Amino acid sequence: MPFTTMDEAERQTAAAFDDPQVGDRFHEMYSFWVYVVAREGDQVTTMESGAPCTFPDDARVWIGTVEELKKRFAYGTIPGYGVILEDRGNNVGGWLDMVRREP
Repeated sequence: MPFTTMDEAERQTAAAFDDPQVGDRFHEMYSFWVYVVAREGDQVTTMESGAPCTFPDDARVWIGTVEELKKRFAYGTIPGYGVILEDRGNNVGGWLDMVRREP
């Protein structure tokens, strides 16, 4: 989702953290990626990975509330987040099943 200004990127990122949806994708300088893979009420499940980012194979699963997700990626001393929204609506169907599958 190419943004025309950094202000727009920050507004869209904040909006996505206020209401995370399955398929949202965030990044930190394109080297660390976060996908929202499930949402049930206030509970959010993400999959996160650093390079080489071969989702879902190398991803770590995180589960928490919307507020915990916001706190997890918020800067500590200034407004904003350490990751930025890349796009929304990605197909992440079945990813959790692939990670949770027993060998």
